[in-house]
Amino acid sequence: MITNCPICNSSSYTVYYNELPNYKYASIVQCSVCHHLYSRITADIDLDKLYDDEVYKIVENRGSIFDKILNWEYNRVIKQINSFKPQKGNLLDFGCGKGKFGWLASKNNWQVKCVETSESRSEYAKTVYNLDVNTEFFNGGRIFEITFDVITLFHVLEHLPQPQKLLDALAKDNLKEKGILVIEVPNIKSWQAAFSKEKWIHLDVPRHINHFTAERLKSMMEEIGFTTIRTSFFSFHLGVLGMLDSLLKLFGYKKNIIFELKNKKSLKLLLQIILVIPIAILLESIAALIGKGGVIRMYLTYK
Repeated sequence: MITNCPICNSSSYTVYYNELPNYKYASIVQCSVCHHLYSRITADIDLDKLYDDEVYKIVENRGSIFDKILNWEYNRVIKQINSFKPQKGNLLDFGCGKGKFGWLASKNNWQVKCVETSESRSEYAKTVYNLDVNTEFFNGGRIFEITFDVITLFHVLEHLPQPQKLLDALAKDNLKEKGILVIEVPNIKSWQAAFSKEKWIHLDVPRHINHFTAERLKSMMEEIGFTTIRTSFFSFHLGVLGMLDSLLKLFGYKKNIIFELKNKKSLKLLLQIILVIPIAILLESIAALIGKGGVIRMYLTYK
């Protein structure tokens, strides 16, 4: 159950979305004290089954168009990191998933370590990408024997019951002074979220607890000693996908597009995507330029 604010622990809130179509035991609320948006969950969650469904199932897609898009996007992030840290050193990918980003960073001559608590994902990262992965839940302290020039967290913070507390501890013991932190989370103030409202694909309750705005994320990070050096709002593989899903929902689409693309690529869905995706790319590109893209990608430096 999540009843208090994950940032300041206040129990005072106002309702943002009262009813969610895919999960009846939650609402999206805004903290009355620190103004953080979060999922207020009023039923116990079976953590063992939380990521067991078909949406989160590992699907082998190396060499596919989706894999090529992910390679392109992650390489852009690595290029941006290199501009801040031209003398490449140690990089920690916290919540590495299947290990794609860590593998690409290692190919770019970074010394990469990873953290991933999902057994299936960590095993994939180890065996397919030959990455050094710590599988323990982080409770503070030094994760490896070294400290890091860069720590990345792609779509991790939205899942955490205490994101600020974890980041504070992670940085103090594992990130070098003047080190770089890269965070990417969904943007609840995006155009696509405004189109879909309580049906927005990236709400993903109960797995997503936190729903960030750029302003709130920036202030949260400043409170623990970080300075923002760059913020971007465009992601092809998640931003455009989210916009595509939001547009399809305006015309009555009710399924989960991530699951459908992984497992049930019907001819009808593919035709719909072909028709709508040019509009989705255009709208998401414009939205990203004015800070309304589907994701927030923030690069920060530590003290």
